[in-house]
Amino acid sequence: MNTSLIAPCGINCALCLGYQRKKNHCDGCLIEGDKPKHCAQCAIRNCPQKSGDPTVLCGTCEKFPCRRIKDLDKRYRTRYGVNLIENLRDLSVNGSADFVSREDKKWKCPQCGELLCMHRELCLSCGARNQLLPERE
Repeated sequence: MNTSLIAPCGINCALCLGYQRKKNHCDGCLIEGDKPKHCAQCAIRNCPQKSGDPTVLCGTCEKFPCRRIKDLDKRYRTRYGVNLIENLRDLSVNGSADFVSREDKKWKCPQCGELLCMHRELCLSCGARNQLLPERE
């Protein structure tokens, strides 16, 4: 993984379905180029507090955590077991290289060694169950 795949909201784009899929591939929030419409128009990525710089992490903002981050964090914790507010605090304290190193180990498929997708119950490479996701009813 590389540190340029950390989105301003604390999402690790390397774990995103848009980044991992072959068709309609997204290069990540911070990489210029074609993006899915919801990413290009993302209110967090395009937040006016960033003064036009989408590379600024929300954890450095004086309004952190704002309502948008809280709402996104709640959705990601519930659906995918990913705590964005915790990610952003971790990034602020330990830096992106340390964060990415730990994410790489945490999200590695135990069967095939590829990165798991936070949005899918099964590994996209081998089909093994993603044990990191919360159980769904």
